[in-house]
Amino acid sequence: MGRSFVVDINPEIIRWARESAGWSLEEISKKLKLSEREYKDIESGKKKPTFKQLELMAKYFKRPVAVFFLPEPPKEKPITTAFRVLPKSEKVFSKELRLAIRKAQYLQSIARELMEDLGEDPKGKVERHNLQEDPIKVAQEERKKIGISIEEQTNWRDPYTAFKKWRLAIESRNVFVFQFAFPMESARGFCLAEEEPPVIVINSKDDIRARIFTLFHEYAHVILGISEIYSEEMNNIHVENWCNTFAGEFLIPQKALEKDEDFLSFLRSKDPGLLEKLSNRFKVSKRAILTRLKTLNLIGEDEYKKELAKLEKLFPTRKEGYLPPEKRCLQEKGEKFISMVLESKERGIITTHDLVEYLSINLKHLEKLSNLVSK
Repeated sequence: MGRSFVVDINPEIIRWARESAGWSLEEISKKLKLSEREYKDIESGKKKPTFKQLELMAKYFKRPVAVFFLPEPPKEKPITTAFRVLPKSEKVFSKELRLAIRKAQYLQSIARELMEDLGEDPKGKVERHNLQEDPIKVAQEERKKIGISIEEQTNWRDPYTAFKKWRLAIESRNVFVFQFAFPMESARGFCLAEEEPPVIVINSKDDIRARIFTLFHEYAHVILGISEIYSEEMNNIHVENWCNTFAGEFLIPQKALEKDEDFLSFLRSKDPGLLEKLSNRFKVSKRAILTRLKTLNLIGEDEYKKELAKLEKLFPTRKEGYLPPEKRCLQEKGEKFISMVLESKERGIITTHDLVEYLSINLKHLEKLSNLVSK
């Protein structure tokens, strides 16, 4: 019989696990090689699942098998209630995005708990602002606080160096930055800004230059204290324009642009080669440059959309290549979170089992990971 024995569980937990993971009845029925009627009988309690079926559901719904043996579904905040700014359509909530949000919420709770155990204040070290303030002035103030000059920014070797530097700067303010992969049509990123510590999540499938702009778009949400999912079509344009203007002024200050000969030439000629030069100089995407032109009212909405459409054809979604486990962990969770987990283990606050669970890494890769973080 193997694992084909039936198990007696609360069927409401199966329905909760399926719905929270974004699976339809048809999809999971096919995976389990059942008819929809047979699967519905399991969710309604008319038929008991086998243990093997539970294992498969746990695999597809990204839940531990043990969760199915709870007396009732765990209380989790519904995804849509975790954000105040959402895309217009709920179609963006792909299975991968749902999983990324759950992971971010989990890591946020772990970070909060570990910081308190380490005697640290989990509150973000950011000054809160509101939508009535000028996003340009706020961006200028924030840039001064972070202390990275335009000269330093333009002299960075490449956009990967730039992303690392900006990420470290933001994480130094008790804002955790994670990178997970989910469909680009779902979102470029999101933030959890209304609980401490604040968390920003960037889509690792995006181009590295685009990720930099998303990082500061989400940072703007953090200082506003407004959690959001950053998608192409948003339900609150006022908030999104504020955040885009903030990110544009922060990364591509107007004063620096006004002194840039390539920028002035681009305004006259619209030469796409100059757009490339500006992108390389400021370590941002061409899309970010165009967005900056729009926020400065140098191009209209129609021209902006037209130029964006051209860019989308030139730059399809990036395919992620292989990364060694230790580098994948560093990319996903960032130096601040990893360092905090390692320190907690060293001080006896957590166990080795906890460390492996929080970092999702095999112990044999731990030394290499530690060396990467200590560089």
